[in-house]
Amino acid sequence: MFGGCDAILHVIRLADGQKVKEVEAGAYIAASVALTEGRAYVGHYENEFLCVDLDAGKRLWTFRDKNFPYFSSPAVTKDRVLVGGRDRRLHCLRRDDGSVVWQFQTRGKVDSSPVVAGDKVVFGSDDGRVYLVRLADGKELWSFEIGEPVSASPAVVEGRLVIGSEDGNVYAFGAKDQ
Repeated sequence: MFGGCDAILHVIRLADGQKVKEVEAGAYIAASVALTEGRAYVGHYENEFLCVDLDAGKRLWTFRDKNFPYFSSPAVTKDRVLVGGRDRRLHCLRRDDGSVVWQFQTRGKVDSSPVVAGDKVVFGSDDGRVYLVRLADGKELWSFEIGEPVSASPAVVEGRLVIGSEDGNVYAFGAKDQ
């Protein structure tokens, strides 16, 4: 499944690339779609974040907070959806109804896609920082000042965090004893 400038979520069959379904999203989709249990989660350029039932081909819920588009791809857990916004916040929503669990404020837009690692969430911001927050309540646990926008999406592997920055560097963080 993917979206694009045509404001449509396209569902294709992996085996042969044939179209299975199209679902109207309402606006240009800049990010990747997260899929789980027959539902698609995606934000778009017209300031909405959606949960779509793929079988029914309709929206189950819409989150709209402020007039800022979503360029971040979401991370999905058993009961939550996390997505960065151009409103300078990381949003944590209930997966079943899209209501706000918590929001974490930064000083720059959040186009970086969040990654859930256990009970923590990591993401970058255009304020030049990489953040690590607690999944349960969005409390900041750690941050690192890079100084240039961090719009890249992080990777977490073997206990290390790897992320690129607009300063042209790739940063790796991990425990000192590794």
